[in-house]
Amino acid sequence: MEAWDIIVIGDGPAALRSAAQSAKHGAKTLLISSSALGGGDNSALDGLAAPIQEMNNRGHREDTIKSGYFLCDQDIVASKTSSAIDEMNHLEKSGVVFSRDSKGLPSTHKGIGHNSPRLVDAGDASIRDIQQVLEEQCMKHGVVRRSDQLPVMLVETNQKVDGIVTLDMINGQFVAIQTKALIIADGGFEGLFQGTSIGFGMDLALQAGMPLRGMEFIAKTPLGVANSKLTISSSILGYGASLCNASGDALSADTMTDLCEVVLESGPAVLDGRDMGDNKTWWSSVFRTVKSATGVDMNKFTIGLENRVNQTIGGIPTDEHGRAVVGSWARWFTGLYAAGDSACSGLNGAGTLPGNRLLDSLSGGNNAGTHAAQWVKTQSFANTENIVNMLQSCVDNHHITGDQESAETVRRIGSINSKLLDIATKFTSGPNSAEELSNYLAELSTAAEVAQTIHLDQTSLVANTNLVAKYRMQAGIRLLTCSIRSSLARNESRGVHKRADFKDENPELIHHITVDNEGNVGTLALRKGQKDNWVLAPQ
Repeated sequence: MEAWDIIVIGDGPAALRSAAQSAKHGAKTLLISSSALGGGDNSALDGLAAPIQEMNNRGHREDTIKSGYFLCDQDIVASKTSSAIDEMNHLEKSGVVFSRDSKGLPSTHKGIGHNSPRLVDAGDASIRDIQQVLEEQCMKHGVVRRSDQLPVMLVETNQKVDGIVTLDMINGQFVAIQTKALIIADGGFEGLFQGTSIGFGMDLALQAGMPLRGMEFIAKTPLGVANSKLTISSSILGYGASLCNASGDALSADTMTDLCEVVLESGPAVLDGRDMGDNKTWWSSVFRTVKSATGVDMNKFTIGLENRVNQTIGGIPTDEHGRAVVGSWARWFTGLYAAGDSACSGLNGAGTLPGNRLLDSLSGGNNAGTHAAQWVKTQSFANTENIVNMLQSCVDNHHITGDQESAETVRRIGSINSKLLDIATKFTSGPNSAEELSNYLAELSTAAEVAQTIHLDQTSLVANTNLVAKYRMQAGIRLLTCSIRSSLARNESRGVHKRADFKDENPELIHHITVDNEGNVGTLALRKGQKDNWVLAPQ
């Protein structure tokens, strides 16, 4: 059986940052991805928020707390925003070429919800360039990376990590891997609302008994390109593009959440990039992609937009070190860490601030990788017998329904995915009442039962994309169920969470809500600043 000090699940900025840091500090590190390597994620879409033109991080942390509608963990906000410039410097020294101002310094612009210019980016190359330099850091520090490894079980004993079981899609077999620490960093579940992929790690933790936090908060952007799956970075608005209604009137708001409401009320919105001048060179790839997907030339015409889910805020609750906490801040699911969109770190509360998503991935990955590497030095591998038993359980319980006799009598993946997307769309389309939320849960329960009898055309375990889609769909059902249960427990409207039967904020609900796989609802106290004082008191 293979044994590694640290296993990282994922292949985006959070996972790569975690893996590179853990290996840099001496840990034997394995990074696995359920798909091909290099795909990354969209956490760098809006660039990085860093107060490089400010005296300190005070403005950044206060804008973050306000955009989070006072449900952020304020000491963690202070810590992460203070690390933003270091994270930017790390990227720049590693090779990311940020757009520059006339003095040759990284150019900053004022994003939605920011009261000062502090967004830095590389135009539409941000995702690609940041992914590339972080991959190079992993290679530099000796991280072993493997593709097509589907994580199917987190093996634990009394909430202490023993290892994981994966499905090796290359060789077509289940594999048990022992580890001292596991870092989950393969993203959130926003793809569920777009009919695309989601991360598996969050669901692994959920099935292992880990309650998830903040699952009711699902953020949107008004920059989804209509009639396509394209989403444009909000950073383009800092380069001269404008967001308008159909009459050409400019649309603006103090937060991204409020801007989505403005767009919804104003009717169809458009993006006008015709007057960007020389700044178009930083967004030439977006112009080409939009034209290819829609036929619209953004040099000559406006492009239609729509509100679209782009980030799930909830996830595995973590502390300042990236450790997964259970029930209270003092209780750790020993050996389990999370970073990026897989984690609910406390940086984002009930809403998001552009540029903080990447900051959370980088800072969270750095913290998790560094702490895990130091922690595993004093640990030994544990409970090998349990891992062997769980591997055998996966092998024994695995069954593919693919015989010809059943092909006409059982459901296929497409039909359940369509139902899942329909429920997800209704859930995020507007304020929901308790009755509506309960109906969604009933529909999901039925979908979960039907999903057990899914017919797969592929019966081999080698490169079985049907099987991956089935696992993803079942994970999506569990995560969406968690999200709706969490929404049902939050009897208020706050930030991106809207209830039709509780339209106002409730000051008694200034705490986090957790939900486990059995439907048990709990709470987690909000963290204040140093010495238990508010950084910014709730208003």
